[in-house]
Amino acid sequence: MTQSRNSFYRPVVLFLCIFCTSLFAQQDPQITHNMFNKFMYNPAVAGAYPELHATLLQRVQWVGIDGAPSTSNLNAHAYVGEIKGGLGLNVVSDRIGSLATNTISLSYAYQLGLGTDYQLGMGLSFGLMQYGYNGSWITPDLTQDSYLPPENSSKSVPDFGLGFYFTSEDAYLGLSATHLIPMEVDFNGTSKYNPVRHYYFLAGYDYDITDEFSLRGNIFSKTDGVSVQTDININTFWKENYWTGISFRYEDALCFLMGFQVAENLTFAYAFDLVTSRLNYTTNGSHEVFLRYSFELDIIGRGDTRYKSVRFL
Repeated sequence: MTQSRNSFYRPVVLFLCIFCTSLFAQQDPQITHNMFNKFMYNPAVAGAYPELHATLLQRVQWVGIDGAPSTSNLNAHAYVGEIKGGLGLNVVSDRIGSLATNTISLSYAYQLGLGTDYQLGMGLSFGLMQYGYNGSWITPDLTQDSYLPPENSSKSVPDFGLGFYFTSEDAYLGLSATHLIPMEVDFNGTSKYNPVRHYYFLAGYDYDITDEFSLRGNIFSKTDGVSVQTDININTFWKENYWTGISFRYEDALCFLMGFQVAENLTFAYAFDLVTSRLNYTTNGSHEVFLRYSFELDIIGRGDTRYKSVRFL
């Protein structure tokens, strides 16, 4: 009887923990390839590089736990000379338990050349966030929980972002904010979700060991004003085409990264997160796959003042 109760209440508690976290204090999706996918969180990255960048990322978090987070991201951005800046499209789909969050946004970033060695991007994004609840929860007494949204319900609200992105030949620094104007999502009075403004800090430095080998250190930090999550990373590159790396996420995971250039314009990368929190007893870790295709468009002009030697691609 005791074993039967445990088998019932364990998924119940897990569901409530995941759902309550999602409904009241959900952070933006966490990714491990943050140093390669900066545009996902910072609109000022749009047009920072000479090429058009198209990126696809898929993350499966906490494998082995039912209802654990899963995240997909598709984005593309390029510099357009006529408007002296970059345009970008960003699509994020995030699911935790029965709650799904889908975001689509457009970005513009003015790219200001600061002499021949530095560049400053200043970006804005505007889009829509859709929150959907497509599950059903039956309480132990076999009744519908009145505090949960109706099954298969969804609501959408506008979403705004702001960012700054500074680059030189060997370093970058970024500051950004998502959900700049938080708006309450009301599921017909049964439950409410309050998106929280998030702040991001990005920084990295490239150090050449030889003509073929280089070390690239990165830091990625985000906060919702209540908690802070930080990744400290170092990657080793060989001929700019192959790399391995390791990241440490405080009180959460030790992450292992590897990647290589599949073809002239196509890059593949994979990351595995070894969970170091108490969840390591119930999960086999997290997996993340990253693909990027970059190419120059002759129809898109590039201003003469833009800095063209950014190495953090």
